[in-house]
Amino acid sequence: MIIIDTNILLSFLLTNGITRRIIIENPELFMSPAHCFDELWEHRKRWNERKLPDNELIEILDDVKRLFVIAISPEVYNSHIAEAEKLTADKDDAPVIALALSIDNDGIWTFNTKHFRQKIFGDRIKVLSTKDVIRLVSLDKNHT
Repeated sequence: MIIIDTNILLSFLLTNGITRRIIIENPELFMSPAHCFDELWEHRKRWNERKLPDNELIEILDDVKRLFVIAISPEVYNSHIAEAEKLTADKDDAPVIALALSIDNDGIWTFNTKHFRQKIFGDRIKVLSTKDVIRLVSLDKNHT
């Protein structure tokens, strides 16, 4: 399982590129803290360039959770939030880090290398680039 950050979710929603393709072709591999979906919702005025009504955005986000990315409830990772907050300067990133500390996973896929730094995480959490994810997805398909 690969944990995805809010910026990956946003890329999935806004661009028809490699991020969307990877997630659509491998829906069983991705999860994200419910907080990331909440964060998308809070900032919808910024990224909703087509000015879709809220009810349509809710449907879209619900479809993403139902079909492509498992939304993990805070109960799973809340016990690691304090520790995660010490590993990042951005409080909004703490749930992603806490989830990585809470469950077995292949790493965090993010575009945010400023707040998700391998040097800080050490061996405990792996930070994945898109190239890393492509490699993991290819390996996974070769073993099935």
